[in-house]
Amino acid sequence: MIGKEPLFVILGLKRVKDDNEELEKFVKSHVLRLLKMDKIAVLNELQRQEEVDLALKMFRIIQKEDWYKPDVFMYKDLIIVLAKSKRMEEVMQVWQSMRKEELFPDSQTYAEVIRGFLRHGSPADAMNIYEDMKKSPEPPKELPFRILLKGLLPHPLLRNKVKQDFEELFPERHIYDPPAEIFGMS
Repeated sequence: MIGKEPLFVILGLKRVKDDNEELEKFVKSHVLRLLKMDKIAVLNELQRQEEVDLALKMFRIIQKEDWYKPDVFMYKDLIIVLAKSKRMEEVMQVWQSMRKEELFPDSQTYAEVIRGFLRHGSPADAMNIYEDMKKSPEPPKELPFRILLKGLLPHPLLRNKVKQDFEELFPERHIYDPPAEIFGMS
């Protein structure tokens, strides 16, 4: 449940979001005076409503707070919202900011970013995220592999590399290979 003050701030931010000058005034007069939990509630609600620009602004405000400590889950939620909105350049900016703070995402975050790049038509960027995932201290989960394997069907060389890694990590799992004729590779 969200309190009155955060609700007022969310409505105000949405009202002035198209006017940079008014937005900055509103941030100074209302957003900056919110309590820690209210700021986090505003961020979460803006992400839920897919108000991506406002969520990104709120995230940057929170990062400047004295009490802010790098939190992988805060990054994760923002990255997922950005990826679902196909804002992949901003995903990479937030991703690099997270990595500078020496945080590693979880498998769901890897999966969403990989999916975002594949939808965006950028398999090379998806593979870069995949390589980053392999270096993560958390052992990889099956979902990001499956997303990559499906998204890389039109790219057999990249797919075979991922397939080999998948078979090494998950020897008991099966991978469906569609007939080559589907992609004109007979």
